[in-house]
Amino acid sequence: MNPREFLAEIGGVPFVDAAFRPKALLTAVALVRRSADPEAHSSLAAYLDPENAKRIFDRHAVSKVEDVAWDELPTAEAASVDGASQLVVGAMPDWRPLFAMPKRYRRMATSTSSTSVLVPQTIYLGPGAFRDEETLRETLIHEHAHIWLNFIAEVYDLQVPGAPNDYVLPSGTDGKTYRGVMFAAHFAAAAAWALSRRRAGGEGGVDERLQYLTRYLEGCLVEMDRRPQGSATGDLVKDALAQRLDELLKEPAHPAETR
Repeated sequence: MNPREFLAEIGGVPFVDAAFRPKALLTAVALVRRSADPEAHSSLAAYLDPENAKRIFDRHAVSKVEDVAWDELPTAEAASVDGASQLVVGAMPDWRPLFAMPKRYRRMATSTSSTSVLVPQTIYLGPGAFRDEETLRETLIHEHAHIWLNFIAEVYDLQVPGAPNDYVLPSGTDGKTYRGVMFAAHFAAAAAWALSRRRAGGEGGVDERLQYLTRYLEGCLVEMDRRPQGSATGDLVKDALAQRLDELLKEPAHPAETR
């Protein structure tokens, strides 16, 4: 199966394409992990358990990562995460399966949030994530988007071998890979679309953040176009992100139109 056939099989890009089929991608990821370690587990579903996946990565990944210091989420913060997750999927019902995949949360002492490709399906939340409910909602979209795009990257990489790591995000953060810029664009596309749907439903107070995220997505795409280093799969993902940007800019009275 080539990359185009694979994207068609899973229905496109998670958080972007309405036809995306979460179970199809999860099955593909489980098969890749089983291929890497066929004797690890008797059932395919076991390969999607985050702790089982981490053991497989530790045994077989070329790169290694030192885990950040973490604790379990306090009860009150775990309840906040659950509440914010319900608000996200309440506004975006099609995303419910994307928030229901096997994952684990961990509390870190600093920053806002983090995920690592080498610590699969694990979301680290720092104090910044709990600043307010709106921040937590966006943070959860952010990190779930990363996990789902990482799933695609487990099957087919998103950049060509030897791609440089000196790209710059619209925020000014440098030293990024082409893949890293794509991950940032994907998060922005997801978070902006969620805000646009909330605004279309009559909710106010989201225009400023929607404008920022739309411009951020646009900036990421400009950076990727400046030095294209996408694989065949990466190019298909980028095309989907560009389509989502077009849709965002065509929203009636979109705030980005006033820039």
